[in-house]
Amino acid sequence: MKTLNTIQKLAKLGKILSKIVYILSMIGAIGAGVGVALMATMGEDAIAKSKESLMQAGEKSAIEQLEKMDVPFLIVIMCVSVAFCVAEAVISKFAEKYFTNELADGTPFTLRGAKELMRLGIIQAAVSIGTSTVCGAALAIASASIKSLENETFNGMSFGLGITFIIVSLICRLGAELTEGKTEAAPAPEVAPAPEAAPAVEEAPAPETAE
Repeated sequence: MKTLNTIQKLAKLGKILSKIVYILSMIGAIGAGVGVALMATMGEDAIAKSKESLMQAGEKSAIEQLEKMDVPFLIVIMCVSVAFCVAEAVISKFAEKYFTNELADGTPFTLRGAKELMRLGIIQAAVSIGTSTVCGAALAIASASIKSLENETFNGMSFGLGITFIIVSLICRLGAELTEGKTEAAPAPEVAPAPEAAPAVEEAPAPETAE
């Protein structure tokens, strides 16, 4: 059972990493949301303060890029960041749930675990397509409005990772079905027949006495 122990250790690690990614994604989404609010309310003042901070840090290249951008473009960038962080948070939460249930079951070869892994793969693939399409289009439109800025691209999340989850879920389902099939097909242990009772010995009739 050495392989199973290794799988369980990896599941524990996956649970911890999923929780960390969820926390960081939520922090990133909140931070980007605050940035959107500041840009929408302060406008050019927010850009000026950002330039001052970058100047103090000595980030000349970042200042040059910031000077090429306007408020609408920065708002689009931050909205894309919010969408990406929220998508990552959703995926990591489902991943954490899968690892938690897998550790409770003690094996990945269960029908419940296979179902949750299938759902995780579908969500990963769907979110990857959605974020890549929407965020990529938003960045392309925003970049086209600023001629002096190079076109920004958005790679999105891995669609192939979602397909991998789906394939692994089918393998886990097959393992669960084979395991349950062996359990159902196992013959019940034969019970040895009870020894037959010895026939009762009939008592001989008592001799008749002469009158």
